Amino acid sequence: MKFYVKNKEYNIDYEDMIKRYIKSGWASDVYKFDKEVYKINKEICLKYRLDEDSVNYLSKIPTKRILLPKESIYDENYEFNGYTMKYIKSNKKDDIKNITISKLLKELKTIKNDLLLLKDNNVFIDDLCEDNFIYNNGIYLIDPGSFEINKERSKEYIEIINREIMHDFIIKYVLFRSYKLNIKQIRKLYELFPLNEYLSDILNKESNKKQLINEYTDRIINNL
Repeated sequence: MKFYVKNKEYNIDYEDMIKRYIKSGWASDVYKFDKEVYKINKEICLKYRLDEDSVNYLSKIPTKRILLPKESIYDENYEFNGYTMKYIKSNKKDDIKNITISKLLKELKTIKNDLLLLKDNNVFIDDLCEDNFIYNNGIYLIDPGSFEINKERSKEYIEIINREIMHDFIIKYVLFRSYKLNIKQIRKLYELFPLNEYLSDILNKESNKKQLINEYTDRIINNL
């Protein structure tokens, strides 16, 4: 496979590419190159994906936990064909339940700052799910492929939508990932964790921040 990144030519045989292979998504195949991943577009894609202008735009936003593209990838004809991102090794996600509320609070504050940065740059987030995050002494969102740059919408509206999407993700896949929640429980959780507040602000009111997440969530679930 022949491609270019930052004017550097790569000409890698099939066996080497297989060794570097990490996974496939709807839009791209993902490979590891040193401390980066290369997301190379599939020939056919039935969903929205980032174009070259979007990659260049997003690469200038200095987020810490919501990972964004770094460089564009070009195919052998020097046509846009994907992008690079920072590589984060994936640890066991269930380790999250054994961290303290204090540690989680620091993570959520960092994520909140990322959301505010994206709002300031007119970026909508999307597609936050189990497959699109990694835990490695921090919570990393690793797939910006469905993010949208929209300068026609107000920043206030973008903030509301992004906060609600992130809120839903943290509730389902981080805080209460150990539980199979029914609709009634989910509704009650959203009464305790209202969508009009950032989760970092809500958890900051928690008196016992030394509790482990699983202890904290057990107490909440038992009282629903």
